[in-house]
Amino acid sequence: MIRAADQQFMMPANQTVSFLMKRFKEAGVHIKGKHGQNFLVDLNLLRLLVDAAKLESHDVVLEVGTGTGSLTAQIALRVAAVVTVEIDPQMYQLASEELFELPNVTMLRQDALKNKNHLDDRVLEAVRQHLQADSRRQFKLVANLPFNVATPILCNLL
Repeated sequence: MIRAADQQFMMPANQTVSFLMKRFKEAGVHIKGKHGQNFLVDLNLLRLLVDAAKLESHDVVLEVGTGTGSLTAQIALRVAAVVTVEIDPQMYQLASEELFELPNVTMLRQDALKNKNHLDDRVLEAVRQHLQADSRRQFKLVANLPFNVATPILCNLL
């Protein structure tokens, strides 16, 4: 398991709009409005989001909308496991390149929803497997949710 104290892995410090635009161009990535994609580029907001989640070393986190992996990497440094779901094949590939060194990250390339009333069974099973590994593990949702799935994801989890 990777912890901030014993691992130097960090996402590029400058995941700014210009950094992402350059990276997207290099990778041939085109933002798709149909997926409700939005990207957190303010590092202060990223840190605030991670801190607000009050993550602990035994937590299992579900992140919907991996995007570029910047939030995923920060979460992974603090928890037992992250299950992150990305529907866009290009974003999945981009994030895979950034996250490959993190053994506690499980990436799923699929829709998190089976339909608007149900989470996909593969997502639930991946989370369940990580939770069953230790009785102290707790589930948390930490995500910069894509706009078009935020309500169904939250309603299904509740």
